Amino acid sequence: MLVPDELDPVERYGMALGLAVRPRTVLVEGSTDADLFRLAARLEGEASGLDLLGTDLAIVAAGTGDAGGTHGVIRELVALRAMARICLLPNGRPRYRFIGLFDNDKAGRQAVRAVRELDRSVLEYKDVFRLWPLMPLSSNLDPGALQRAFEKENGGLKGMEWELEDMLPNEFYNSFLSEFPGAVFRSATAGDKVHRELTTDGKARLHRFVKQYAIRSDLAGVVEVLKALRVYLGLK
Repeated sequence: MLVPDELDPVERYGMALGLAVRPRTVLVEGSTDADLFRLAARLEGEASGLDLLGTDLAIVAAGTGDAGGTHGVIRELVALRAMARICLLPNGRPRYRFIGLFDNDKAGRQAVRAVRELDRSVLEYKDVFRLWPLMPLSSNLDPGALQRAFEKENGGLKGMEWELEDMLPNEFYNSFLSEFPGAVFRSATAGDKVHRELTTDGKARLHRFVKQYAIRSDLAGVVEVLKALRVYLGLK
């Protein structure tokens, strides 16, 4: 793809790869996560007038298929952070900030360790996050303090695997499973939280079901994640 010469390195790289980067960008593992965030933002905007993405925040899938997943997030996060170091505002502050968001599972935990091995300046609870059932809206963004806030709010849930689809209400999930009972092959419960492992076909069916039937209240949990991400990125 040809890109204009006047773009900065981040813009050029993003345009060449089809990544719609903005001043604050969250890299997620796949297009279904990005689509779910965008749908939640749209429904919230239509209902309340609150624009959770606007012109300052983008949720970007690191790739599709083999180009995505945890490896895709690591690859693009390291590349974009390196280029962003030379893209400064007139006042000398960084023009861009990128963070990675991983599922809270074995692959996600391994990814956090892997990206830190590649770049020791990357910090968990600052530059990379794992998705937890409760994402705290903490005013103290020191990584250590934020980690303690995560652990406090998710007391009793430590070690529970969690994905963005788990933010859907149990009632909505049950409606989906009444039509597609074979979509889930394993589940785990802690308190009122349920993590469900979906088959490949089941995940695709769930996301079609969400696009067809979900209303604002069904995506309230996803909206809360978006609000938390804005806080972690220093956005209002």
